[in-house]
Amino acid sequence: MAASEGLFRDDAQFASYIAGQKIFAEGERGDVMYVVLDGKVELRVKGRLVETVGPGGVLGEMALIEQAPRVAQATAKTACSLVPISGERFMHKIREAPHFALQIMKVMAERLRRMNARMLRSASSRRRPASKAARRPTSRR
Repeated sequence: MAASEGLFRDDAQFASYIAGQKIFAEGERGDVMYVVLDGKVELRVKGRLVETVGPGGVLGEMALIEQAPRVAQATAKTACSLVPISGERFMHKIREAPHFALQIMKVMAERLRRMNARMLRSASSRRRPASKAARRPTSRR
């Protein structure tokens, strides 16, 4: 069990979603983040799968912290239970358990590393040299 999951396991408030149900959409106001208690959630940016979040994971934290629109869409991959965390509750949890803030920073850093690695792989695949046939000079007559 992840540290973030343990902080919220005993909380009374949680939300249940069925497989395929949208949790939030890109561009929506991000005034709540979620901790996954059970199940899996897919995060997609512009329709592209960027991460699957399982028990103990968090989602929606960037929009909550920045008070900005969502950059991803979250959809339940399986039936799942999530704990919604409002901005006020987030600040309370940080004061109550400062290591929770560190867990959130770790999640954000790991996502950034994965995104950077994907971007590098994508950039290197676009720079592959053309085939020999394509590089042959054509004669001009």
